[in-house]
Amino acid sequence: MLQNYQYFLTLAETLNISRAADNLFISHQCLSRYLKTLESECGLRLFERKPNLTLTYAGELLLNALRQVEHIEQDLGKAFDELKNDSSGVISLGMTSGRLRVFLPQLLTMYQRDYPAVFVKATAAPTDVLINQLLENKLDIAIVNTIENFHAKLDYRVILEESFYLVISDSLLKAYFPDTYPDCKAEFAKGVDLRMFSKVPFCTTECGLTSRRMLDSFSRQTGTSFNIVYEGAQSDFLHILSTYDYGASLCLTMYLPNVQHLNSQMPENNRLNVFPISGITERNAVYLVTQKGKYLPQYAKDLISLIYRQCESCSDAQS
Repeated sequence: MLQNYQYFLTLAETLNISRAADNLFISHQCLSRYLKTLESECGLRLFERKPNLTLTYAGELLLNALRQVEHIEQDLGKAFDELKNDSSGVISLGMTSGRLRVFLPQLLTMYQRDYPAVFVKATAAPTDVLINQLLENKLDIAIVNTIENFHAKLDYRVILEESFYLVISDSLLKAYFPDTYPDCKAEFAKGVDLRMFSKVPFCTTECGLTSRRMLDSFSRQTGTSFNIVYEGAQSDFLHILSTYDYGASLCLTMYLPNVQHLNSQMPENNRLNVFPISGITERNAVYLVTQKGKYLPQYAKDLISLIYRQCESCSDAQS
């Protein structure tokens, strides 16, 4: 039954014998004979033929079982590869696009020093897509936040508890707090009350995204309306807009090193200020997610350890 099980998996995915045969580089007749033999061995019909090819309940059971076999086979192959050469291989890592841009460059640079022969295959996608890719064994590791449903087959580890920060240029501070600038900077460094910034132009993420949810929640709780002049999907781009005095923006802990990098390229008389926000106790949990029980080679475990250390350095960026 397990011989050539990829034939069944491909047929179950395409639900078309001709297309599946083309994908497998075999003839239509060969695949039809395989299916007939498999159903004979099982003693059950695995596909309904009319009006269209669809899986029966028995076919669904076999599909789920063979997917597990496929995962075991892949894990075993990786384990054997590591035994042959424990310093080379491939790791698939997924993150949301904004975090990937600000977190991955330094991570890859540091990791490649120890593992130059390991290829890190990075994927940028929304959290729900990354979770599905983990379940389908298309990813080894995912870094996500805003988990709504915890899947029983996945292992979730909190790697960072993010705080929220206000990012604002010296020019905007001077324009909106002319009577107290620059002395206000020392006071704001202890924590800002966002209500004092309601007239300041704001660049925010789109509704539903993490920092925007926090801002909207604060707005409802305090009855404060903010002067939002730009909405976008990528937090790191909002920080770039702040360097042009287009508006203040919000920053999560993982993005702090990127703001520091932007500051290093700005003139000293108009740097970005990063202030903690008072009155907000909410923290944003960032998770490292893997499949429960999945075999990970040592070089993957070392990458996870490095991810933890880099998250610690993000927290230190504001201290």
